[in-house]
Amino acid sequence: MNGLFPLYQKGVFEYPAAMAIAVFLGIGFGFMLERGGFGRATILVSQFYNDDMRVLKVMFSAIVTSAVGLALLGGLGWVDLSAIMIFDTFLWPQVVGGILLGVGFIVSGHCPGTAAVASVSGNMDGLVTLVGIMAGSLVFGFAYPLVEGFYESSAMGRQHLPELLGTSWGVMAAAVTVLAVGLFLAGEWVERKLAARKGVEPPKSDPVLRNKLFAGLGVAAAAALVVSFVGRTAPVTPEPAPLALVSADDLADRMVQDPTGLFVVDLRDPGACAARRLPGALCLPAEGDLGRFFADLPATRTVVVYGAAGQAVPAEARRFTGRLLALDGGFAAFHGRYLTRPVLNAAASASERADWTKRNALYAHFTGSAAAKAPPAPPRKVITRAVKKGGGC
Repeated sequence: MNGLFPLYQKGVFEYPAAMAIAVFLGIGFGFMLERGGFGRATILVSQFYNDDMRVLKVMFSAIVTSAVGLALLGGLGWVDLSAIMIFDTFLWPQVVGGILLGVGFIVSGHCPGTAAVASVSGNMDGLVTLVGIMAGSLVFGFAYPLVEGFYESSAMGRQHLPELLGTSWGVMAAAVTVLAVGLFLAGEWVERKLAARKGVEPPKSDPVLRNKLFAGLGVAAAAALVVSFVGRTAPVTPEPAPLALVSADDLADRMVQDPTGLFVVDLRDPGACAARRLPGALCLPAEGDLGRFFADLPATRTVVVYGAAGQAVPAEARRFTGRLLALDGGFAAFHGRYLTRPVLNAAASASERADWTKRNALYAHFTGSAAAKAPPAPPRKVITRAVKKGGGC
């Protein structure tokens, strides 16, 4: 598979570890926001009045670092860019959402992330903003049926600028770098002009540090550009996802213990799937692009596919960028073990009874039927020995 990163999508660690890492990353991110002054509404709102361009400088620094880093590491084959989780584009709903976010930003002085930082820092305006965000989310939830049509309109799928513009990630990274440097310098020029007009000192800036930053980004962007063109001369066709097998027992355990961590996909005919399938399994679309169906499944979850016994897994499924497993024995194996009421022989051994107990409980869980009662175990034979008479001391 192309690239080791992103680690979570490549299955290097599971969901609990991912959440633990996210907590520490979130703490670090919040700390850096606070150190940058982003916990104070006055600094954030100054961006809209053009007298302190700190927000533009910090955010564009983050954007260009990500763009150049992904282009360079992706070109070197260390990052699988196709596996990075990107939400679908719904053009006009997202345009309207961006406008509303901007209005809320300038009215409250915070966005959701900085509101959390401000609240933890003891600033009441951040706490009020968080309460407003939660109230707005609640109202939106109740009003969703009224706006559902617009919310799901102008769907464009997952879009990348390099693909839309017909260029490489390296070219886009270089362009973003030039744009960021230009806006950085333009922002400082505006700060000085407005400060001179108001007769105040402009925000402090360290030219030496700034120029080192520009030089580092320029070198990285140039490297990404070179790597992207070298990669074009020798394109690498991504290998299909390695097809590992999962047993019916292991799948049943995962479906109970971690139901939100996987998608189960039925590869059989959509009619057969609709009539009888594994609990919660997704049926293939009767019409439409099979490749798009699997591409729309988030790579953050494990996908388990199954079909009839001996049915081959289609190439579209094997190109899934996340972790892909196939059910050993197909639908029949799981159905016969967990979707059919198990029968226990009264003379069953202790291990057979333990297996029946597990199957019986999972059968009840998956089908909603009442669990059967185990028949009584056969009585143990009592071995008696005759008392030996005579002798002794």
